[in-house]
Parts: sequence; C-alpha cells; structure tokens
Amino acid sequence: AKTGMCVLDFDGPRLVWSDSILLSHRDPGKKLLKLRQLLLDLFERFSPNEMAIEDVFLPAQTSPRTPISLGELRGVARMCAAEARIPVFFYPPARIKLAITGSGRARKEDVVRMVESEFRVFLKDHNQADAISVAYTHWFNRRFEERMRISEPSENLAGQSNM
Repeated sequence: AKTGMCVLDFDGPRLVWSDSILLSHRDPGKKLLKLRQLLLDLFERFSPNEMAIEDVFLPAQTSPRTPISLGELRGVARMCAAEARIPVFFYPPARIKLAITGSGRARKEDVVRMVESEFRVFLKDHNQADAISVAYTHWFNRRFEERMRISEPSENLAGQSNM
C-alpha cells in the first residue's frame, strides 16, 4: 500500500516536500510501524502546526479488509499527531476535488494535472497528488476562515446603535 504525504508552507502556499511512499505490501504490522516512523521523522524535520487527512470514501465493491486497514492507518496518524500536540483536520474527497479543480466530481487525472500545474511539480502518482490536494484544501479552508474572522464586526461595535 502506498500513501502520499506533503508538507506545505502556508505563506504562499509553497510546496516544501511531498512524496508517495510504499508502506508495505504484505505485513500489516510493518505497514503501521513504517507509517508511524515516517510521521515522527516528518514532525521532527518540519515541525508542522497542523495536519490534514482525507476522509475515507469507500466504493460499494470494496473488500471487507479495506476499511479496517484504512482505519488502522488513520488511527496511527491521529495518535502520532496527538502525541505531538498537532491538531488534525479531515476533508471529504469531493471538497478536496472542488478546491483543486473547481468541481467536486473531478477525475483523478484532472486532480493530478491541476496539482502539477499549480505547484510546478512532476508527480510520481495519484497518491502524491492526493496529499498535496489535501494540504492545499486545508490551506484554502484556513485562509477562508481567517478572512471571515477579519471581516466580522467586533462585538463592541455590533451592539451599538447609530442613534
């Protein structure tokens, strides 16, 4: 199983690092341990303030083992973030596609093409594109929240009358 990872500098946004990493093909324990070590190394190297993860979407024809495996990986990621006191944010696939392509129903190829164009990078595969897309969606969402906070009237002025 491969997973994509990305570090995005919010001043920009600027792509600092991204990759698509093979965790393990067969041994579930090794897969979880590799993810844990990878995250701990990234936390130490980049000191992130926040972490974003794509919400799980499973098609109807999914193997019964897939949700369990994804849940275990997600649990390791959340545990590592919690230990490092890094808040975690989750985004559904349609919202990620909307942020990147302008359409919540975009195809994987469209996402890859937009990420390569926007960040001027050649991607290994869709896992790397997904990771950058999730980080970009989080940046976009936080920027929107900040702008909304700035545009809200202060509490002191909101209750005053013009009379």
